[in-house]
Amino acid sequence: MQRFNIFNQIHKGLRALLFDTALCLQQTDFTNEVEAEEALNKVRETVLLFDEHAHKEDKYILPAISDFEPSVMDCFEKEHEKDIMLSNQLTASVETFFLLTSPTERVMAGQKLSIAFMEFTIFNLQHMAKEEDLINTILWRYYSDENLVSIQHQIVLSTTPWLMDFYSKWMLRGINNAEATCWLQSVQQTAPEVVFQTLYSKAQTELSPGRFQKVSDGLLEGVLTA
Repeated sequence: MQRFNIFNQIHKGLRALLFDTALCLQQTDFTNEVEAEEALNKVRETVLLFDEHAHKEDKYILPAISDFEPSVMDCFEKEHEKDIMLSNQLTASVETFFLLTSPTERVMAGQKLSIAFMEFTIFNLQHMAKEEDLINTILWRYYSDENLVSIQHQIVLSTTPWLMDFYSKWMLRGINNAEATCWLQSVQQTAPEVVFQTLYSKAQTELSPGRFQKVSDGLLEGVLTA
């Protein structure tokens, strides 16, 4: 039986964000102020969402394994500390970029930022993969799927709406059509209508027309067979 993966949806979204930002940095002409500002804003968004995600894990997920595997919890807490260090380095690079005046300085700064972002990306890809392997194994051993859904619900409720809007964008871009349909169905069944309509509109904005049509058709089929 396939168990509930508390990391699946959020990690797919965060990976989509990493890949999108990395590609943007590769394509940016850092002597062009408009292009540079767009790229730096993407880095800011990435740092914000990863920092907030780590905070939620420290508050809601790691405590769930502390009584069973305290050494594993300590290991991941230390990794989150390294993640914060990498985030701070990126933030410092971003916030000092426009203090540079010459095109040569900005090109060099952009190259250094891109390298730092790749280090951040590699670390987080490996970190998320370890979470999905090690932490999920522990959670599945000691908790039911209902328990894990409850933890996820607490995380969602504790996330401010404007941040949830950012996360929703990247999760919709990162998950497959079946996962998007299931997500919308779950929200439709358990949340107020305004919450469902907000997410449905978000899906229409973020998904390609073809993908949205498949998700919308799947949602309708679910209603008809319910």
